[in-house]
Amino acid sequence: MFYFKIAIKSIIERRRQYKSLFAVCAVGICLMLSAIMITDGMIASMNEKARQYYGGDLQLLGGKSLSNDESDADKAIEILKECIDDDSVVISKRYNYDARNESFYFEGMSVRQRVIYGVDFQHEKALFEKFTFVEGTYYNSEIENLVLISQPLAKKLGCHVGDEITLYMTTADGYKNTSNFVVTGIFQDSSVFGMYTSYVNYSGLMKVADMNPPQVNRICMYYPDGMPSLIERMKLQKKLEAKVDMYPLGMDKEDFYKEFETHTTDKYVLISLESNVSNLKLLVQALQLIVIAIIVLLAIIISVGISSTYRVIVIKRSVESGTLRALGMNPSGIMRLFITEAFTLLLAGGLTGFIFSLIIAKIASLFNLSFISGFDLFLTGGYLLPDINGLKILGFVTVIIVTTLVSVLFTLRKLVRVSPVGAITATT
Repeated sequence: MFYFKIAIKSIIERRRQYKSLFAVCAVGICLMLSAIMITDGMIASMNEKARQYYGGDLQLLGGKSLSNDESDADKAIEILKECIDDDSVVISKRYNYDARNESFYFEGMSVRQRVIYGVDFQHEKALFEKFTFVEGTYYNSEIENLVLISQPLAKKLGCHVGDEITLYMTTADGYKNTSNFVVTGIFQDSSVFGMYTSYVNYSGLMKVADMNPPQVNRICMYYPDGMPSLIERMKLQKKLEAKVDMYPLGMDKEDFYKEFETHTTDKYVLISLESNVSNLKLLVQALQLIVIAIIVLLAIIISVGISSTYRVIVIKRSVESGTLRALGMNPSGIMRLFITEAFTLLLAGGLTGFIFSLIIAKIASLFNLSFISGFDLFLTGGYLLPDINGLKILGFVTVIIVTTLVSVLFTLRKLVRVSPVGAITATT
């Protein structure tokens, strides 16, 4: 406490000298933390869109559920319930229909789809509640044939909630069939996951596709608290292996599809969200590399800038160091005093930088950026949603402070060697 009092007093008295040091530290940390929070928020938004698209955090593929009737999927779900201890996990069956050759029609307009998901809206309530709806909602118990479509699709069709749109698609036997679906919800998503993806009630999709008996081609597991850890997935894999034939954990989805197409097998495979979004991994890595480059550059600027400026200040304070030695303070005490002073300055600059980074992040979240083509992948409801990770922020700020103090330490080693005689000579 003694050293802190002296350090604070010294900083206040020499505030003009330390102004540039404080500014470098505050601005550098502000930019660094802003980049981290905004980028983490973008990646989190992308992952949340992927969770909505893929029905959760894990998918169980393979076995008989890919080729036989719905009852086989029900058996697989019962096995999953026995293997998953967490009752909050939502286990649901879906049918992913490749709709690249299918279209929705409304009043003379038509739009092709990419994927149509057959889902149980009521059962997957927790997941669909996280959609950003611009019109309507995710579920209406009074409507059997309902559909959720994206806002870009609704604009192209010129439809709104309550309108009936016609799905024209190929049946399981290769015939063409049509069915009317009532639009009960229009969600905001122009990303690769949402623009040409629609969600219809499972029974309605089975009917128009003429799938009898009903079929399921994936079982989804949604963890409300986020993706289960690798250890949790390994435990689930081990429990499943004791009950059914399983492919190894971590098998790539594309490798599984190739295996399934070339071999007749009843084996199952657990596919994680990371595997499902593997095509976007390069994009995420590029974002992370950019942020890392910014952090490293700012860390160098802060460290070199402060240590260089501090070197000039130290030279001017050699007389003060010698005087303290003459008054009886040993070199280690002088070193501790100046290190405390530098630490106090860095801490104040870091705190100021953190506060301003929160302000920048808040300002960035005020603008609707959904008009930027393709950028909606990283947005939540059209807006940037910065992610504030306290531990990560504390870790990066600590690294900056420690690195800078180490560089300052080498400069101070020369300062504390000034003898009392040297100080007297300098003042004469």
